[in-house]
Amino acid sequence: MVKNYWTLFYLTLIGMIIFALLFILGFIFAKKLFLDKKYGIILLIVCSCVSFALSTLCASKFGLCCKDYNYVVNNTYIEEKAKVVEFTVSRFDYDGSGRQENSKPKFYLIEKDEYIVLNVKDVEIGETYIIRFYPNTKICDVIEKIS
Repeated sequence: MVKNYWTLFYLTLIGMIIFALLFILGFIFAKKLFLDKKYGIILLIVCSCVSFALSTLCASKFGLCCKDYNYVVNNTYIEEKAKVVEFTVSRFDYDGSGRQENSKPKFYLIEKDEYIVLNVKDVEIGETYIIRFYPNTKICDVIEKIS
């Protein structure tokens, strides 16, 4: 769980820096890269919008990591008894096997009487687990299967 957190933390930090630099460098070298070409202004606008959007996406995910930072450095987490209610994302494998891949299960937190969607694998609908998770990034580990 901690390893996943740090991976997300560094990827979003690096992504935010790279896309922000691409956005800035695109305007600094706009004449050389874009404006001397046919349809250059359209290409400049498209590249600027894409790099700005990706930088903003990385920044929003990095903000969630910053909110969970105290949990990670203090080696704390939220531990709950939870039941899997449903999967929020289902994808089918169309390469011939027809296998269905479920992800992002929706948990019912029994003690808090609320629902939460977390990022975890290898759980089944209707089963109850003891889970540990970070509340903002939704990174989760299954500790024990109860039923």
